[in-house]
Amino acid sequence: MLGIIRSHKKLASSVSNGMLMKVDIPVEQAAMFRVNGTSALPVNGLDMPAMRIKPSKVLVDDAVLLHLHGGAYVSGGLLQCRALISPICAEACIRAVTFSYRLAPEHSYPAQLDDAYKVYQFLRSAGFEAKKIGLVGESAGGNLALALTLRLRDEGEELPGVLALLSPWVDLAQTGESYRTLKDVDATLNAEELLQSAIAFAGSEDRLTAPEISPAYADFIGFPPTLIQCGTSEILLSDSEKLEKAMLRDGVNAHLVRWEGMCHVFQAFGFEESKAANHQLGIFLYEHLRNH
Repeated sequence: MLGIIRSHKKLASSVSNGMLMKVDIPVEQAAMFRVNGTSALPVNGLDMPAMRIKPSKVLVDDAVLLHLHGGAYVSGGLLQCRALISPICAEACIRAVTFSYRLAPEHSYPAQLDDAYKVYQFLRSAGFEAKKIGLVGESAGGNLALALTLRLRDEGEELPGVLALLSPWVDLAQTGESYRTLKDVDATLNAEELLQSAIAFAGSEDRLTAPEISPAYADFIGFPPTLIQCGTSEILLSDSEKLEKAMLRDGVNAHLVRWEGMCHVFQAFGFEESKAANHQLGIFLYEHLRNH
């Protein structure tokens, strides 16, 4: 399957982006889909589209997953959110909240971070302790999860209890070797297109190594336990490796799992490896949020 996707990379990318990441549907319609046995309802009280997702079995009633979607900060919506977080939510047996933040180039940094911060504070005001909130983000959403945690720490607020990052996009300057060595292997991502999205998000190319834009350049002192998953056949592999090294340097309980031969955010593709990775994420989130 990956070979087919890779041989038709341009077509697969455009179909994926058109069908999943750029389809904007009302929250009421997105909530109607039943994915992995989960149900959903619109969230009231936020000035952005958001959903509450409930798995068929809830084992940690006082915890919640806050999902931050990917899309290089220029695409992504509720249909994508529903598809990505539902299997993880079901595996963790923990409720989730996901939302659609403002996108570049119409809205550059820090609009996305401001939106994420607002949803996090919404959950806190709803009664969730910080240590009972788990952040889950794929690609740009992994970037956003880290940026949100950095803001919370630097403002002296309590941090979430755990982070789960799927192929996080954390070095927008593309300094890692995998951007070159895996460019012909990656089934979905194009480095040049990704760089243009990064500039649209950051506002200018000279800001791409700023820690708030590229969290790989930040320090992570005080961060919660973090699980990172990445495929070995994607150009963002170096991002995950650089992130793990920086987090371990700062004393974080961080662990990178490399999934052999897998593509970017393979957890969404329905492979056997996708199911196994989502199960791993669910167990990790359940164990850490249950024990807080």
